[in-house]
Amino acid sequence: GIVAGWVYLAGSALCIRLKIDDAVDAIPVHMLGGAWGVIATGLFSNAYRLERAFGSSDNIGWFYEWARGSGNFTLLGIQLLAVLFVFGWVCAVFTPFCFLLKITNKLRIDPLEEEVGVD
Repeated sequence: GIVAGWVYLAGSALCIRLKIDDAVDAIPVHMLGGAWGVIATGLFSNAYRLERAFGSSDNIGWFYEWARGSGNFTLLGIQLLAVLFVFGWVCAVFTPFCFLLKITNKLRIDPLEEEVGVD
């Protein structure tokens, strides 16, 4: 929980620094918070819970692997690949969509409404 809070605060500050217009902080909450949740699974999954959920505990969280005396990176590696895949998929789908909106002048609101505010 506390790490997720730090991830959110860092992501929100980064959006402000990069001048990304995200009025509801969707990027830090959903993208970065979701990525942290997936990575945390690869770090903290214990054998008992994996055995109960999936019937196998061959590949457990990385910290628990250290406790076994192993450095098995399988679960954490798969989780990191999943994060990269989702980022890539979202970019591949969303970039053409935004490009289409830009060339049809539907991406931004009217400058007057932008100045006054739409909310």
